[in-house]
Amino acid sequence: MGDPEDPNATHRATYDDVAARFAVVNVQMPPAVLNSARQLLEIVGTPARILELGCGHGRDAAWFEAHGADVVAADLSAGMLAETRLRVTGPVVQVDMRAPAFRGTVFDGVWSNAAMLHLPKALVPNALAEIRRILKPGGVLFVSIQVGAGETWEAVSYGRPVARYFSRYAPAEFGALIEVAGMHLLEVEESYGGPRRHWAHYFAQRD
Repeated sequence: MGDPEDPNATHRATYDDVAARFAVVNVQMPPAVLNSARQLLEIVGTPARILELGCGHGRDAAWFEAHGADVVAADLSAGMLAETRLRVTGPVVQVDMRAPAFRGTVFDGVWSNAAMLHLPKALVPNALAEIRRILKPGGVLFVSIQVGAGETWEAVSYGRPVARYFSRYAPAEFGALIEVAGMHLLEVEESYGGPRRHWAHYFAQRD
């Protein structure tokens, strides 16, 4: 299906292809995601500058904007960014989450919902270190991943068959990666969203 060491090219093509359909299917924030978004704003306060890393079609970025945050929406897929521009008024940028090209400590919060699970596990420590780099001291990361084990390509249909790469973790496994990257875990919660959708939600803070 694709290169397991660097699935970015396949992911970019996949999400470019299905962006419009993806936006329709995922129009509503699941309750656990909505609760986490509210919690992030409670922690960082408003106004706050938030980076959504892996913004998809812009649903969550639009929610943060509507609730007073200054949001930068970032994604690898040009198709998803086109959808995002329909929903948000702030900056929309094409970014590889493995090396987000922002200078200095510029964000009060980073929101990465169901995005880092598409990175091979070997690349996640550097991605987390880069997130820490761009967070202000005391800044907060929210990240969600799927609970499980292993790494694999999977086929899914959004009107046509497409391939996506998934890395799944034990909750403590991903939490340890966050701490190794130099952030302090504030909270870990789990939720369920249908078959094979067992999620872990993490809040972590740069010291």
